[in-house]
Amino acid sequence: MGIIKQIIDDYEDLIKKQIIIPLDNGDIIKFAFDSQDLPHLLGLYYLVDIPVLFEYKNGRVSASELYRGMCNGTIDIEEFEKSLYFEEVYNNRIKYFNSNMIMDIIKSKQIVKFDSSKIKEFSTKLVKVEYMFWKFIKDENNNYGCFGIGFTASEKATDINYPNTFFFRENNQYIYNQVPVLPLSLMLRDKRKEVDFEIYWDKIRESMCKNIHYKWLAANSEVILRADKQFDEKSLKQNNDDEVKKHYRLMRLDEMNKAYLPHMDDDFRWSNLEKDYIMMKSEKMKKTYLPNEVKMLINEFRQIGIDVLPQ
Repeated sequence: MGIIKQIIDDYEDLIKKQIIIPLDNGDIIKFAFDSQDLPHLLGLYYLVDIPVLFEYKNGRVSASELYRGMCNGTIDIEEFEKSLYFEEVYNNRIKYFNSNMIMDIIKSKQIVKFDSSKIKEFSTKLVKVEYMFWKFIKDENNNYGCFGIGFTASEKATDINYPNTFFFRENNQYIYNQVPVLPLSLMLRDKRKEVDFEIYWDKIRESMCKNIHYKWLAANSEVILRADKQFDEKSLKQNNDDEVKKHYRLMRLDEMNKAYLPHMDDDFRWSNLEKDYIMMKSEKMKKTYLPNEVKMLINEFRQIGIDVLPQ
């Protein structure tokens, strides 16, 4: 089986997979993989000595038509490997391209808000990339794996994210001097409508530095015990000072907002007591509840109608 055929078969696992990642700056990265994204992500437009790919680069063959032909055999994908430019594209893209690698980079929790004008060493055509996921890969070349997300403004002036680029590079020029952003959670929904949801509590805590309750706790040196100046969670939970307990609780409730509100409808509201209830239940069950499960639990809680949670 040829290299491109293997990639096409593997890419099926990504097609129609929806990804939602709220960021600490208030933006939400939201996109889905589409079949027509593959030719661009692979960099097939560089193989201009292959006639059909020359036509693709110049817009006379659409990405959808190209992908369809690659799948049904009307386009000979084995010919791609005969291109004079194939080795270069293979070494920095195709060689690494598989669904696991892409998801590994997305899940690395390392994202920058990308500004092409900040690259001074060379010119780049990645002017449509809005956010760049990256991960340092300890391979034979110690490469940086990059996966870029772009956006297109629709007629209704809403932003639609889409996978824009994928490549590996031996230096960090696409990351250096860019503004890092913190991902707060990750929701995946595949073509079978199965949902995977992960809350990045470590990144949420990192994003809380301007929170009034975080700052109050940080001002109390006895609360900060670890060498990296981060809160010792066990110490906070066991602290009997009423003020410490109050600010710690309120900080965690604000963290609950960061974890769940980006995944809720605009009209969703919940009280601090309800947040307490979800937090207590999550810790007791050692489970991360999906946003729709949180809504159901809150409805059940409201039917109970209690004013104080049991200690």
